[in-house]
Amino acid sequence: MPMHDIKKLLKKYVAGNCTPEEQLLVEQWYQQESDNSKADTSGLRFEQLESTIWQQIQQQTSPSAKRVTMQRYTLPKIAASLLLIIGAGMLMWLRWPAKENLQEVFASKTKPLQLILDDGTRVWLNAGSGLRYPAHFTGDARKIELLSGEMYLDVKQDPARPFIVKSGHVNTRVLGTVFNVRMYPRLAFLQVTVQQGKVAVQGDATLQPMAGKEVVVLPDEQLTVNTGSQTFSKTSVDGTAVNAWTTGKLLFNNERLDVIALMLENKYNRKISFADTSLGAYRITAGIETADSLSDVLDMLCLANKLSYSMNGQHIIFRKQTP
Repeated sequence: MPMHDIKKLLKKYVAGNCTPEEQLLVEQWYQQESDNSKADTSGLRFEQLESTIWQQIQQQTSPSAKRVTMQRYTLPKIAASLLLIIGAGMLMWLRWPAKENLQEVFASKTKPLQLILDDGTRVWLNAGSGLRYPAHFTGDARKIELLSGEMYLDVKQDPARPFIVKSGHVNTRVLGTVFNVRMYPRLAFLQVTVQQGKVAVQGDATLQPMAGKEVVVLPDEQLTVNTGSQTFSKTSVDGTAVNAWTTGKLLFNNERLDVIALMLENKYNRKISFADTSLGAYRITAGIETADSLSDVLDMLCLANKLSYSMNGQHIIFRKQTP
């Protein structure tokens, strides 16, 4: 760390603007370090800060805590030692293991969002979806969390650090692949679809019978985990079609109507429901282009699948056609 950053840290301490970790860093180092440091302190000019810092440490030390007797002139030497250790990138690692700076991002309700993670992995978040991820990956694994919705990932290969996606009670582990994870709160199931490579999916202790077991999913396979009935199944799909939403198109091959309704909600910013809840399980094959209007899409779906719909403002309701 450059000298001006050390000075900045000490000035933050004097002004009372340090984080708890930074405050602890200054105070514990100051109290624990001996005055026999041989570091060269020439040119550091901490004299104007030293008196104030010493007074604050004395005032903030708990009366019940054991005080450490120190000579005030040791601060420049201590600061120099601090500079050397921080400069080597070791002090914070030794005293307080680095914590990942987690961030959350949400796509807008009508438009997917693209981002590139610290390792070069590309992520597409479907409209209305949320993701939690670290600003920088640390440790021997790269971990992110799908909060809700759907995302498509093109994972950067790194055999030494597997990539893990947490989505509810399910963890998906990969080394390098292109795949999709779908977890909408309104759906009673979670889906993992592989386009390239392979993934291993494992449930936590609350999700039987997947707890402690890995289910491998290969290209053009889709794993569906029913979180209600605690069952899972694999089917063959077109992985490219499942991920077509990243290009603005929607391609459905024997897809459930409740999933299609969610995709249409995202694309056209409408609320869609069913007069009969059994309609959600209807299987439909259809293709929707970027420029297709909502009315054209609804008419096409109803004509091909013996459905009807009604609109009340922004609310669309699907029904079975009456004889």
